[in-house]
Amino acid sequence: MVESTLGIDLGGTKMAAVLLSMDNEVMEMTTIPRPSTPAAMLDEPIALARSLIGDQVTAVGIGAAGLVRSTDGVMVWGPNVEGEEISFKTHFEASLDLPAFVDNDATLAGLAETRIGAAVGYRHVLMMTLGTGIGGGWMIDGAPYHGRGYAGEIGHMIVDVGGPVCTCGQSGCWETFCSGRRLDQMARDLVAANAGGLTAKLADGDIPTGRHLVDAAIEGDGDAISRIEEMASWMGLGIANLIAAFDPEIVVVGGGVSRAGDLLLAPARLATAAVLEGATHRSETPIVCAELGERAGAIGAAMFARESMQ
Repeated sequence: MVESTLGIDLGGTKMAAVLLSMDNEVMEMTTIPRPSTPAAMLDEPIALARSLIGDQVTAVGIGAAGLVRSTDGVMVWGPNVEGEEISFKTHFEASLDLPAFVDNDATLAGLAETRIGAAVGYRHVLMMTLGTGIGGGWMIDGAPYHGRGYAGEIGHMIVDVGGPVCTCGQSGCWETFCSGRRLDQMARDLVAANAGGLTAKLADGDIPTGRHLVDAAIEGDGDAISRIEEMASWMGLGIANLIAAFDPEIVVVGGGVSRAGDLLLAPARLATAAVLEGATHRSETPIVCAELGERAGAIGAAMFARESMQ
């Protein structure tokens, strides 16, 4: 029996879980839709954990999208998830009789990418997760940085005062211009304007989504590429602000939207350089795709549980 830890990633649209061995091998992984009610935010992750746990599991890590108090394992609130003041640590430990550790999901994705992914060898890392919204995680001196508790909520930097209303209640947040939700809206708008275009053909009568738009861009469709480049310009603006403030060694971009790869990142790099203070006098900050894909948050949660036990 191989000793392992369990990691669960509660994102804006799905819940992923992995069993991770002590040498970082993913032994098992599963992904299901995220819980849709406050009660289910506890019941469904615990049921998922029970379906995977065997005698070999020594601890559980949970990553949640939103404001998380890692000190006592409470998800305080999140604009894209259900419920408030959810005591994951207390309930998981009581239900599973295992130590449980909780943190923000993007922070844990950053931990995974720094340990075994795109940021290996770097100590000051910005992890940006482009999913339903924008999540952020900072690694400072090789360890997760929390500030007073909630550092990393980069998607809610306001980049356009009076801009679109965000799910957090503010207006003009970065993620209203650059996220999976925004890409879905772009896809719908494009199909409404061009019902005979490739994005519409790929949707094939279904509601157009960002995935259809990205697929059209990958196939070379000019209209889709222009929408990706529009998003990249907003992406570069936010990244430039963060580089100016924190000067990370590398920016790692993960989440579902990152599957666009260099169609998104190449223009985002140009947009970053165009607005970054003193860009020509700085060493270039690499902006790269995550290597662990959509598994990063769950892998990081499992790693976090293991490292917290040491």
